[in-house]
Amino acid sequence: MSEIMLASLEEVEAQIKEIQVEYNYRIADFSIGELMKKFKLKNEIIDLENEEISILIVPQYQRNFIWQESMQSKFVESIFMGVPIQPLFAFELDEDGNMELLDGVQRLSSLRAFVNNKLILNDLEELSSLNGYKFELLETSRKRKLLNTSLKLYIINENTDEGVRADIFRRVNEGGEKLEPAEIRKGKFIGNLFYAFILQCTELPEFKILFSSKKDDDKLRGEKEELITRFFTYSNEYQNYTQKKKPSIFLDDFVIEKGNNFTPENRETYQSELTRTLKFIEQNIPNGFRKSIGSKSIPKVRFEAISIGANLALRVNPNLAAVNTTWLDTKEFKQWTTSDAANNKSKVVGRIEFVRDCLLGKIDLTSLTYDN
Repeated sequence: MSEIMLASLEEVEAQIKEIQVEYNYRIADFSIGELMKKFKLKNEIIDLENEEISILIVPQYQRNFIWQESMQSKFVESIFMGVPIQPLFAFELDEDGNMELLDGVQRLSSLRAFVNNKLILNDLEELSSLNGYKFELLETSRKRKLLNTSLKLYIINENTDEGVRADIFRRVNEGGEKLEPAEIRKGKFIGNLFYAFILQCTELPEFKILFSSKKDDDKLRGEKEELITRFFTYSNEYQNYTQKKKPSIFLDDFVIEKGNNFTPENRETYQSELTRTLKFIEQNIPNGFRKSIGSKSIPKVRFEAISIGANLALRVNPNLAAVNTTWLDTKEFKQWTTSDAANNKSKVVGRIEFVRDCLLGKIDLTSLTYDN
């Protein structure tokens, strides 16, 4: 391992002062009872003008609620035990004191589930006598003590620009349970018009029909937006993919580039191409992106091969229809769409162009190897 040449202390100080950002924030203490009144989940209807108190919103870029009941229970146990709790982080949204939660959705969601009697404590070791309890079964005095317990909240000033906000989100979430790339992307690309468009595409009826995951929404962890991001990125840049970059970085670079000048005209073109491809797949590809009717998930490599290959074929022949799809059952297709070395450029290009050429009739299907 080669030795690292240390910069001079003067250079270190100069760089710190150049890069250092003024993080304007204040620290506030809120009781759990107050936080429960303020806390609003993504799917709740919010009317800021008519809210009686300032609220704490879970933004779109935040991860969904993924803690299992045992983890939720242990967090509640920590509150009862008086264990010091890591501060929550939020951004101030306006002069009325409404806030956007940056870090703490798992903790506040756990408390909310318990206070609303939806969580029955289990797997507790230190306070084992609480196993089987829910909030309403506690003594009134114990309920009040829990609701009066204070948690610290770091509130970032509303004038902090979006770039700094996204950077705070990334740094706060580098520890603990690892975020999926799509979850990081939501925070990293606050204000990016192209990524906002990607999130909207996940709600298109054409996509929902083919995606229809059997997983609960809170366990998807950004799968839908990850697939849409891959569709647009590889449809336009798959030949420029390089193994020197992680796929997540390759996708991020594309989102940044498009977000810098994304126009309504771009939006119309991209959405039209996506919906055309999805409709074609629904009508012509058995099981859509799934290996079988009963499959619970959509492998990313299979999605890439079919969706992008079909999109490229439709660019050549927009009237393509009633295609022969027996190639889906060939050993060649299965080899292209295995996870082994899936991110090698040869496999990325190979699986996309294999599907494209099969759909366009450029490959003699009788020359392929079929399963018995």
